Amino acid sequence: MREYLDPSDHVTAERPLASYVAFEGQRNPDWQAQNTTVWPVQKFTWRDLTLRKRRDRAERRPDNERVRYRIRAVGRMQPGLDPVVIVPESHRDKKTGAVVPHTYTGDPIPLGYLTGPAFTNIIAVTTRRPPFTSTFTNGILSTQFLVRVLEEDGAIKPGELEGHLRKPQDWLRDYLAGDVLSVIRDFFSQPGGRLHAALYELEDEELVGLLKENAERLDLILSDAGSGTDKNAAENENGKKPTIYDTRNRAARKVLRALAKKPGTTFRMQDRMFNGSGHIGHNKFVVHVDAGGKARSVLTGSTNWTWSGIAGQSNNCIRIDNDDIAGAFLAYWKRLHDDVQKSPKPLSAPATGADQGDALKTADRNPVRTSPSAGVSLETWFSPNMPGKEQPPAKSAKTPTAPPPDMDRLFSLMRKARRSIFFLVFMPSRGGINSIVSEAIALGLKDTSLEVVGAISDTQAMWGYEASRKTPSGKKIPASSPYTFQHAGVAVVRATALTDKEIGRQLGDFKLDETLTVGRAIIHDKILVIDPLDPVNCVVAFGSHNMGYKASYSNDENLVIVQGHQALAEAYAVHALDVYDHYRFRAVEAELAAEKKKTDAFDGFLDKTDAWQQRASRRLARYFTA
Repeated sequence: MREYLDPSDHVTAERPLASYVAFEGQRNPDWQAQNTTVWPVQKFTWRDLTLRKRRDRAERRPDNERVRYRIRAVGRMQPGLDPVVIVPESHRDKKTGAVVPHTYTGDPIPLGYLTGPAFTNIIAVTTRRPPFTSTFTNGILSTQFLVRVLEEDGAIKPGELEGHLRKPQDWLRDYLAGDVLSVIRDFFSQPGGRLHAALYELEDEELVGLLKENAERLDLILSDAGSGTDKNAAENENGKKPTIYDTRNRAARKVLRALAKKPGTTFRMQDRMFNGSGHIGHNKFVVHVDAGGKARSVLTGSTNWTWSGIAGQSNNCIRIDNDDIAGAFLAYWKRLHDDVQKSPKPLSAPATGADQGDALKTADRNPVRTSPSAGVSLETWFSPNMPGKEQPPAKSAKTPTAPPPDMDRLFSLMRKARRSIFFLVFMPSRGGINSIVSEAIALGLKDTSLEVVGAISDTQAMWGYEASRKTPSGKKIPASSPYTFQHAGVAVVRATALTDKEIGRQLGDFKLDETLTVGRAIIHDKILVIDPLDPVNCVVAFGSHNMGYKASYSNDENLVIVQGHQALAEAYAVHALDVYDHYRFRAVEAELAAEKKKTDAFDGFLDKTDAWQQRASRRLARYFTA
């Protein structure tokens, strides 16, 4: 039971948690929410799915609440037990306005309390953890809830989801964006001074509008993003049409370039084009400099300024109000500005020989660290930081390569982990080699007391990935990528959308097709958390850096490492575990389908006895309650 508390710790309201998984012998074919008075939790760790997200409509609950959880063991009702009073669930039909009770099939199972209550610690539901304002998108699209809200008008139309995500102020877009848009808007609302931005992808209509509104105090470095086939060009000698670049940013660049050419404007814009060179300007940060020229705050994280980044992926966005860190980002911005890249003509042409200069790469090898304050220290790393024309080394177990300095720092911190490592990544490297993935798994396999939990988005980045190959006889073996990796305390999953394509069948009464994915970057976070429950030694790392060697060798990137800020580490750990837990079920479903072991997720799963306790893992529960 979730309890809301006032400043004096008095309970002002309470409600049971949403629950969707039925008992054996029951079914929930419409995936309608019940709650824990009907279907209790049968796990030793659990998530409150609706602390901020409502269960009945695409709206968010307010933040800045104080909550705790009341926990009581329950069993089948029998004489002598206090009964669990059912709290009914319902929703209001949008068409008729009628209140519709939630239903399921099968006989109800009355429950009784076996124990008295136990209480968790009090939790502050907030984005503010000074000097940080941290937030995360809700952009997990493969959900029965999303199908249901899209089908409320009768059917999911082609392109309907993308239409919602593209449209500013759209109800579904705002729901999936979480607090990210408000954090970005608030950052730009800081009065006076100038804003220095370095962006990789820029195509979101609302955010382009925000840049236009602030153009007279904006200095923008805009890199290239996206590529495609030039359908209007002639075919080459191989019968192929040439590739064109900057397809994603082209429209925004045209609009902003027109503003920069206006007479008397103070808006400055620099094109940073790597078009097909193997290098990318992968940053997504903005620095606020006050009227006196001093850097005061920086906005960074993994969120690209696109409609899919804002509302169609798992991302983080964070504001840091620290002069030293903001100053480090401003100095890096100036280095990027001085590292001029020759613009191809036209801008959509390949950028032959594009590469960051050695002056930039050498300067990026030196981190900026703050002196500890109240036990908290921050450091920033920037890339590329490997001078010369080297590219990241290929996979090789026989000839290990010394890591770049920022990766070396991450590995050093990971090796000092005492109890846990959590991570979320998109595509650090093929097979996770030479990245935080390979390092975390190696540490977890050598120290089985360590909790290593992570989720990976790209199929090629999953631990155990095998590229396609041919046998000596010439037979082609297709590429393969495991859905899960589990050994001792190591639990890693690959993000999997429950689509017909992925699992080879219709799931229950919902057709979860490709309308519920908007690209391969399902998880776009780049997050590493170490020992979040340790107030002294906890570490959280975030930024644009993909946390693999290639980012350090080839890309414009930023990486922030925070030590000793337990509230921030806990927030990022919760996000990592939330995403992991969401995709674990989907990965297992896809794995069973690949093994041709048919299941139906809408059939009852909850055990009617206490036998589930013998099967359930207690590792994470022990970690969080010790």
